Amino acid sequence: MKRLSVLLLVLLVLALGACSPAEPTQEPVESGEQELEQEEEAAEEPAAEEEPAAEEEAAEEPVVEGEPVSGGTLNVAFQNEWSGLDPHTVSSYSSYQILNNVLEGLTFYDDELNLQPWLAESWEQSEDGLTWTFQLREGVMFSNGREMTAEDVKFSYERLIDPATGAGNAGRVGPPETQIEVIDDYTVAITHPEPFGIFPQSIGFDKSTGIVARESLEEDGTISVPIGTGPFQITEVQGTTRLVLERNENYWQDGLPYLDSIIIEPIPDDTVRETALRSGDVDWILAIAPQNFQALQDDPNVVVETAPQLSYDYIGINTTREPFDDVRVRQAIAYAIDREQLCEFGYYGLCDPLQGPVGMGSPWFFEYAPYERDVERARELLAEAGYPDGFEMELLPTVEYGETVRAAQALQQQLAEVGITSTINAPEWTQWLELEGNFMYDAYICNWNGLIDADQYYYLQHHTGLVFNFTGYSNEDFDALVEEGRSISDFDQRYEIYEQANQILVDEAPYVYMYNKREIRAWAPHVHGFTVRPDQANNFWTVWVEE
Repeated sequence: MKRLSVLLLVLLVLALGACSPAEPTQEPVESGEQELEQEEEAAEEPAAEEEPAAEEEAAEEPVVEGEPVSGGTLNVAFQNEWSGLDPHTVSSYSSYQILNNVLEGLTFYDDELNLQPWLAESWEQSEDGLTWTFQLREGVMFSNGREMTAEDVKFSYERLIDPATGAGNAGRVGPPETQIEVIDDYTVAITHPEPFGIFPQSIGFDKSTGIVARESLEEDGTISVPIGTGPFQITEVQGTTRLVLERNENYWQDGLPYLDSIIIEPIPDDTVRETALRSGDVDWILAIAPQNFQALQDDPNVVVETAPQLSYDYIGINTTREPFDDVRVRQAIAYAIDREQLCEFGYYGLCDPLQGPVGMGSPWFFEYAPYERDVERARELLAEAGYPDGFEMELLPTVEYGETVRAAQALQQQLAEVGITSTINAPEWTQWLELEGNFMYDAYICNWNGLIDADQYYYLQHHTGLVFNFTGYSNEDFDALVEEGRSISDFDQRYEIYEQANQILVDEAPYVYMYNKREIRAWAPHVHGFTVRPDQANNFWTVWVEE
């Protein structure tokens, strides 16, 4: 743990002078875990030890005059369309950015990424480690005016883990054998077939585990507009081109949200989106073109803030087809790439090169980095695998994310130097998802977002047979390690386990990691109260606008 303490101390120094406000009206759990790695001590918290939160290298906070005022509408432009609004079946980033303001979970990560009680006031784990019992907050109302009870937790979790639902995030709650028992209106017990030591953390990762009212279900068993307990409710949906959120008048946190409504529209083109912000057509935008970062930052009519992302951009390699089923070929690709150059081309230098999934902004960072660029070693590996003259392959970025196309163009040149001839196919997002999800590719380029715990970096994407394992990777030793890692709660023990899992994953290279980007948001000066978070969550309930 010595190296981890030094890392966190360095990051703390970098972040001095900036602070992220805690959620209003919610008492924060006392914690010194970020710098001192102490166990959380709070009466309502479970006895299990919590892992350290990620340090946030926050940007300098703008000076805000006056107190928050209620009312007004925030016009928001997303980068891309949402793929749906059913929290149990969607997987797209933009969908969860909407659901984040509509649904709430039993637990929640605050702006400093400390785990907080939310719809649950407290919880405890049984002595055998199999059962977690949660005491729910009383008087919490859904936006339709009905009180939330333990029955709603049971409904939400059982639908999520039902194999018929096909939920990629079912593992957040547990396997299908997980039992959810209603003890009384405000007490629910969740029993897993094996110990799940990080269950309170797991159900706070995203809104796939948000509590949904049963009334959300339509006759065919689907959910098109979920009813939640969150600060906003969905009142209008026009396909995937316009969505309106309005204040939940029944929200349990007094005085929140400040805004009356939020209008969300996707504007895929970076230039058009940024022009809309500068002209006043929109108040807040989800992303900017990294090449325009400095120009927007210098514009007095635009506020630009950043945070280190808890994410990674990577090359996903199809291990189910030749020649990529040979680990030597995948390793050759890992040796062939120049990550510094990919960072510059892909995201204009607003990123840090990576050789594993976890960046230095996370306490789960591992120093293992065997793939400094080595063209000769890459050629040797290809020859050993039977490809002394290289081979042809296709790269699959998407026009939805310009950085993936730019990275593919640089990657094309780098691979050519080791004898690999590559073509680029950059389809629209919906077609890209279909190709990726059905293993109809050689190597795709994408990113994985909003990662907090080590379980998120390693389990869903790489464990044999899971829905988000789009490379077809399978390794029994790796599977055993990530299963053990999620079964216990002690950080030091888990760190040692995931360090082993990380080395296996990096060595076998089903993913070839490129870089860790910075999270960027931009808004008009009359918008206040928004915090850019490393986990990429856009929480609008503390946002207010000047009259």
